[in-house]
Amino acid sequence: MGQVRDAADRRLSVLPTGDIASTLEQTKAMLASIDVKPAECKELAAASTVPSVDGAAMAVGMSTDNGTGAVTALSLVAGLDQSFLAKVTDSPEQLAKCPSMTMTASGMEIAVTVQAVPGVSSVPGAVAYRTDSTLPDGRAQSTVTAQAVRQGVVLTSVASGGESEADAVRRAGALMDAAAALIK
Repeated sequence: MGQVRDAADRRLSVLPTGDIASTLEQTKAMLASIDVKPAECKELAAASTVPSVDGAAMAVGMSTDNGTGAVTALSLVAGLDQSFLAKVTDSPEQLAKCPSMTMTASGMEIAVTVQAVPGVSSVPGAVAYRTDSTLPDGRAQSTVTAQAVRQGVVLTSVASGGESEADAVRRAGALMDAAAALIK
């Protein structure tokens, strides 16, 4: 993870293992309390946030551009079983089933739309999608997520903020490609 560079050629800030474990547990607990409709979309809603990493090795790195507010993150997970790896490669089917969903937490309803984004990465089998979330007060957030499996390692690149959607797509793809090139 320490060798991966972002689209601006900056090294990622690597999160300590203890921080990753506690953040995953907190996020899992929060997601368990969220009601997702339609129900079959709950797995997709959680997929880019909390991978199931029991017994696996995981590393997370982040890059923040203070000038634009752009955030790009990368997770690498190794040691997962074949059924989980298959879910990553089958995610286009899940995307087609869940183009929109509603997530409700603590009485707040968030409208979420998901659409595939083609051509984000040069990694074979990479899948990318844009998630747009709209809060009840009208504020919106957009995130581009790219996922692929390379040599049994699940790579997930997430980009938000920045100058434009095209910029987020470029940053997510560049980070995915940079990480994949280091996996031998």
